[in-house]
Amino acid sequence: MNQEQKVDYLLVGLLGLYVFLLFYYIGDYPVWNKDEGLYAETVREMIENNNFLDPFYNYEHRWQKPILIYWVLLPFAYFFGASAFTIRLSLAILGVATLILTYLFAKKLFKDRNIAFLSTFLLASSTGFIMQTRHIVTHLMLLFTIILTFYFLYDLLRGKRDKLTIILFGASLGIVFLAKLYVGVVFILTTGFLLGIKEIWKKKIKFLKASIFGIIPFLIVAMPWYLYMINKYGMEYINFLYHEFFDRITISYTGKATKNDPLFYVRVFFGLFAPWSIPLLVSVIILGYKNTLEKIKSISKNLPLLLVVTGFFVVLVTLSIPKSKIPSYLLSSQVFAAIMTAYIFTKVKFNKILKNTFLTIQIILSIALIAIWILYFDYKSFEFFFVLFVLGFSYLHPTSSIKWGIFRVGVVAWIAYFSIVANLYKEIVPTFFPFDRFGEKIAKITEEKKIPLYTYNKFFQALPFYAKTKMISINKVPEANEFFWIIDPKQMKKLDTSNLDWMILDKGKYFKESYSKLFKIINIQKGYISPEKSGDIWLLWVKRKKE
Repeated sequence: MNQEQKVDYLLVGLLGLYVFLLFYYIGDYPVWNKDEGLYAETVREMIENNNFLDPFYNYEHRWQKPILIYWVLLPFAYFFGASAFTIRLSLAILGVATLILTYLFAKKLFKDRNIAFLSTFLLASSTGFIMQTRHIVTHLMLLFTIILTFYFLYDLLRGKRDKLTIILFGASLGIVFLAKLYVGVVFILTTGFLLGIKEIWKKKIKFLKASIFGIIPFLIVAMPWYLYMINKYGMEYINFLYHEFFDRITISYTGKATKNDPLFYVRVFFGLFAPWSIPLLVSVIILGYKNTLEKIKSISKNLPLLLVVTGFFVVLVTLSIPKSKIPSYLLSSQVFAAIMTAYIFTKVKFNKILKNTFLTIQIILSIALIAIWILYFDYKSFEFFFVLFVLGFSYLHPTSSIKWGIFRVGVVAWIAYFSIVANLYKEIVPTFFPFDRFGEKIAKITEEKKIPLYTYNKFFQALPFYAKTKMISINKVPEANEFFWIIDPKQMKKLDTSNLDWMILDKGKYFKESYSKLFKIINIQKGYISPEKSGDIWLLWVKRKKE
């Protein structure tokens, strides 16, 4: 076995570890943040109400997302009960399906198993993909449906326009519309138009006929659910869709710092596609250093590469136009980035610059991981010595080729994901997001007696999933004679509670800032920064005193 065959087998084994990471620990921490609470509770209420067409959250209409995400999350929850594990399991399986589809798509484009495998490996080991397979949101589902549609779009662009291909393209485009309304459709049609504009202009009549034929399966797949909602709710639902569309374009959901920042997603890309973003940039510079113009022209004649590059930049530019900019939206570009990177890695000359780039990234990741363990986790534990062993193993073989560089960086990245995910979610989520404990105690009591649930001036999206009852947020003392109340004890002291008796059912902490800042939370827990950003919350069973 030569060195290249050896590294191929090692990369296959490492890819298996990344697939394992998609399923690792997914049921051992509760549904906890805003997004997870919204999607998980909507699925639970679908099952409770035996209504799989009309989404509700907290027993109120949940129209912000189309229905497909709930159908994707539903199967295991329906048959085995709604839990953090059964709902996240659907996304983990979808992650594996996305990796398989990426392999098939890249192989179809370049007819090269090496590029196809590297594309799959780079996607599986990228930060954004790993995080989104563990997080109950729509972005992974949208990515899968977009790549599925691009799979058939490529056939159309290269001249294969039989009825079956057109039907499959139209149907898959309908699935995209059912996944995220117009967003993914814009990505796909814009890319198709840019690459096929010359032929569209030359063969206008044929294109028109094909378009009409393709619209039929699109409408059959995409429209029934929307027509059902319009028929049931009329102008109320139509007005909601209208405002949702324009709000996404004109309103910033991430603050003033991002709404007028055209480079926001460029910076986000380097984080989401880590650790491969820097090697990609260096490889592009090396590849285009000489005869740049000629190489750009050669790309324009290479339809598979042109499709991938155009798809990537269409997503990047399209997302940069609206004021609403959320980092995880860029996951839609990850497959294009992975295939583009794999193609470049197979074409670029492995010189000292690229070799040192991989080595530098490996060293930086190793130092950062050791520092994180020393600062935040138990560095005297067996797990830390396992981390050190794996880090040492990654340095054993010299970086003699680009594949060895990928393997060495991939090993360090894997052990970083594995250890950090386990420790952060194990230590932080149960401590600062105790809503599973609170909710389960509420649900147990309300099985026998209906008691309303109130929170004081806060809305904890994950709480209804466990409480299995409606949560009401108000900024005053509830007027009910008996109720559950979740409140910060400091705020409670400012209220007139003289006519109330209460029992403390549980105590916990909460984090006042963005739920995504897990490292900021652990900084608070370890005492590295001020605890002003966290607070205490109590779960009270309250009864009003009899006069």
